[in-house]
Amino acid sequence: MKKIKRLIIPLFIVLSILVVSSCSKDEIVLSPTDAVGNSGDSGSGNSNSGDSSNSGNQEQGSEGEITLYKVEGDNISKIKDYKVSGQDLEYQKDVAKHNQIWDLVKKIVPLNQRSKMGEFLIYNGDITGSAGFVVEIKQDLSSWKMGIAINYAFEGSFNANGELAYTIIHEFGHVLTLDNTQLDSSISSGDCKNYYPGEGCAKENSYINELHSKHWKDIWSEYEEAKKDQSSQQKFYDKYKDRYVTQYASTNPGEDVAEVFATFVTKKEKPAGNTGAEKKILLMYNRSELVEFRDHIRKNLQLRGKGNSTSFELPEAGKWKQANTFGNPLKTKCRHRH
Repeated sequence: MKKIKRLIIPLFIVLSILVVSSCSKDEIVLSPTDAVGNSGDSGSGNSNSGDSSNSGNQEQGSEGEITLYKVEGDNISKIKDYKVSGQDLEYQKDVAKHNQIWDLVKKIVPLNQRSKMGEFLIYNGDITGSAGFVVEIKQDLSSWKMGIAINYAFEGSFNANGELAYTIIHEFGHVLTLDNTQLDSSISSGDCKNYYPGEGCAKENSYINELHSKHWKDIWSEYEEAKKDQSSQQKFYDKYKDRYVTQYASTNPGEDVAEVFATFVTKKEKPAGNTGAEKKILLMYNRSELVEFRDHIRKNLQLRGKGNSTSFELPEAGKWKQANTFGNPLKTKCRHRH
């Protein structure tokens, strides 16, 4: 029994280190330093169980969590309010803003794709310095949680310069390219014959495997060496910049495919394919389901509301706030900073 205990304790320590050091979220990071109540005239049709009366039993989040919702088609229903105070309590009470953010998510993500989202989190991005993230909530990658930082969503004004819309598109690009239709989470890295982004083994015809095999494989050894520090990353990007839609895309294939998807959506004209970056965008034009997704987003974001309704816009392709920064190359989907 003592021998078993001696084995269990170091094993537990190793596992704890792995959990702490791993990156389970993809977040739009905002500095280079990662059930809704009726909202009056918002028209979102969401329901709210009311404000939490047992605040003493509320969980306190460690990363700015404010309110967690369950996604049910077009609607979100409150799972729980986190224990908050001060400005975060004001954010928590302002359910109309929660609905406004969710309405923009609905404009961007069509219902057939929204089934991949199981949870939706409103949080304050100041602790992590992030505007948004996604993380798998099922091991088989069939269900995901999206988090949006309410303070950055309304910085200046709602969706100022289209940054929030871009955040949602980029983050859902990770869900689109890392879910169970694209990866097999039951296959380990050692047994994977295709690209292994971390969450599972990429399927042969997956978006990220195609991107990796056609546009990363030939420079992979240089990329691996460049990951050691930001100076090396910069030299790698400067050498191969015509392959990337933004500098941020050169972080790793996971960020690259999300940035390619976001550029594919926001760039009005179909590129000629003269550069490596343009060839990556054309890969998405070759997928009818992605063209349909793009058309849905562009159609919905061209709508202009009346009165107090939301006006939607997007930043110019490749020019979002952190386009000219690097993410963490050692983490496949980490916080996208403000």
